[in-house]
Amino acid sequence: MIKRYEHNPILTPADMPAPCCAVYNSGVIKTASGEYIMASRFEYPSKRQAAWVSRSTDGIHFVPDPEPMRFVCAPEQQEEYDSTCTTSPPQLGSWYDPRLNPLDGEFYVTYAVGGVSRCRIAIGRTEDFRVVHHVSFPLHIPNRNGVLFPERINGEVWMLHRPQNVDHSGDIWIASSPDWIHWGNCRIVAEREQYWEHEKIGPAAPPIRTDEGWLTVYHGVFPTCNGINYGAGVMLLDLEQPWRVVGRSEDPILFVQETYEMIGQVPNVVFPGAVIPEPDGHVKIYYGAADYVQCLATARLDDLIAMCH
Repeated sequence: MIKRYEHNPILTPADMPAPCCAVYNSGVIKTASGEYIMASRFEYPSKRQAAWVSRSTDGIHFVPDPEPMRFVCAPEQQEEYDSTCTTSPPQLGSWYDPRLNPLDGEFYVTYAVGGVSRCRIAIGRTEDFRVVHHVSFPLHIPNRNGVLFPERINGEVWMLHRPQNVDHSGDIWIASSPDWIHWGNCRIVAEREQYWEHEKIGPAAPPIRTDEGWLTVYHGVFPTCNGINYGAGVMLLDLEQPWRVVGRSEDPILFVQETYEMIGQVPNVVFPGAVIPEPDGHVKIYYGAADYVQCLATARLDDLIAMCH
């Protein structure tokens, strides 16, 4: 069902214009003009992290911007999230794991921030994908993997997210907001059901609208004797009641197979960050591999929907 791009990975540390030890887990959108914008999690050799944008005309060959994204917020918030705390592992002052979300004719970036308050979700707005203006820090901590639905439902903005339990497990939750600041309607959407999801599940790519529901690609984690093993599943959520699952795959649609998915900073990881529908009925699935490089796969949209049933 999933066909990996034969020349994976499509972006590596060697492609970046600054010292880089990893570039992966990217959010991607396709603009009305046909340009692909990819915002990647970028790691400096110091292990500080950033969001770095690359651009493409074909969705395969990307050219990085000369500088990373710049996040603009109030000075007191900047100070908090640029500091280093003593959690284990330490949360360096970092703004990372960007997801790109079109909504209301604008572009929003949901991302994770790590600092003295531990990891939490942040939302920003951008016009050029070079500067991101802070909108809000929604919900509680620790929390991450926030992705927005691409249109309002019943007049509100809706977001999938993954709170982290004290044992580091987690499931997929949903929340809504009338104004980007006040968030409520928090409820669980999907719990771990299958063996390959044993450790935790969470949103991976922003949902896309189909006639049969919101198609949502998510990640699942399975513990092994020497670490963890990531896979990606797919589910359909009701168009009007997006907290209700109407179909869900039993097996992962993407799981670790290739060497570049096995060997990296964190072995045995595939993590989708975007699903881009194309006019011919296919989708491009952008995913990070082994927390080291960025990769691409394709599938037929109808096949993904059928797998949910």
